[in-house]
Amino acid sequence: MPLTPHGSLRAVCGPAATVGTSLEGLMIAFRTPAEGAFLRAQDVRPAAHDADGLIYAPALSFPRHATAQQVIDTLRHMRPDAASSSYLFVTGEAGRLIGALSLHQLVVASPDARVESLMSPSLISLPEDLPAEEQARILSDSGLMALPVVDGLGRLVGALDAGDLLDAVEEEATEDMYRLAGVHKDEEISRPLSLAARDRVFWLIINLGTAFLAASVVSSFQNVIAHAAVLAAFMPIVAGQGGNAGTQTLTFIVRSLALGELRFANARQILLREIAIGICNGLCIGLLVGLLGWLWKGIPALGVVVGVAMLGNLILASVAGVVVPLALKALRIDPALASSIFVTTVTDVCGFFFFLSLGMLALQMGYL
Repeated sequence: MPLTPHGSLRAVCGPAATVGTSLEGLMIAFRTPAEGAFLRAQDVRPAAHDADGLIYAPALSFPRHATAQQVIDTLRHMRPDAASSSYLFVTGEAGRLIGALSLHQLVVASPDARVESLMSPSLISLPEDLPAEEQARILSDSGLMALPVVDGLGRLVGALDAGDLLDAVEEEATEDMYRLAGVHKDEEISRPLSLAARDRVFWLIINLGTAFLAASVVSSFQNVIAHAAVLAAFMPIVAGQGGNAGTQTLTFIVRSLALGELRFANARQILLREIAIGICNGLCIGLLVGLLGWLWKGIPALGVVVGVAMLGNLILASVAGVVVPLALKALRIDPALASSIFVTTVTDVCGFFFFLSLGMLALQMGYL
């Protein structure tokens, strides 16, 4: 192996790799005139997955006293592939991460310059035990192409790359969308029919139980419906609009939880915001459906009953869309997994109860 003008360089290759073909098992060692000894950089690690599915790119790290020319020569012999991080990292005592530098900084620097004088010591690093959502949020807020990931002792584990993060976020978004609909996360066209049917029928059975709960509420008002059958025509409207509003709120909240934008610290503020939206939408839709009900059936009281029930159900849908996923998260249950069933149950049961209770009151007062 050729010598550099600033000292001898030796690349030590493990049995699983050869220089220029793979980074797995590869270690880099330097001999500098000042040190007079071999100084080994932290092992270069292959891409790895953490428990949350994020991909850590191989992190190229060098000791603080290595020179710019030594690092450049080493990179030329290693020929790192595109899976490597966009940045080079610098380590100190015990292999702990102390800084980072870009390839541009390395190329324009004096050949004798040590990497510790070129690096940026103000470094944002990600603990490897940090949840994937938090790691993604920190990387996104940093505006950088990659961030180093360290273990509990501050030693380099890998690097979280923006491109890999995008793939992980896309996969997570797909899983959340499937879970909201009660579909298995691995669902695809080629999946066996028996497995797809088995996974879907479980949540359909759960939903059937909640449907019977809503039916029991309607059944308790059967005498009111018998005397004012016109109420039956508007029941699906009240429950359906409540379910749609709850799904809108739920989708926003689950996404905010996944991105780390919603935490228990700011939950009250988000709840009040969603209640305000529910009141605005409830007034708008309530007035519209009340007016249409009055014009359609020619009964003013019916319009009032439908409009007020709609207002109440849309407000409740906003509350349920926030409280249900937060409660599931507090219980360490994935909010995307079961929230939709509970929110739909709340809007159906309470929507029917509000509407038929107001209908019974109007009937007793002689307006229907």
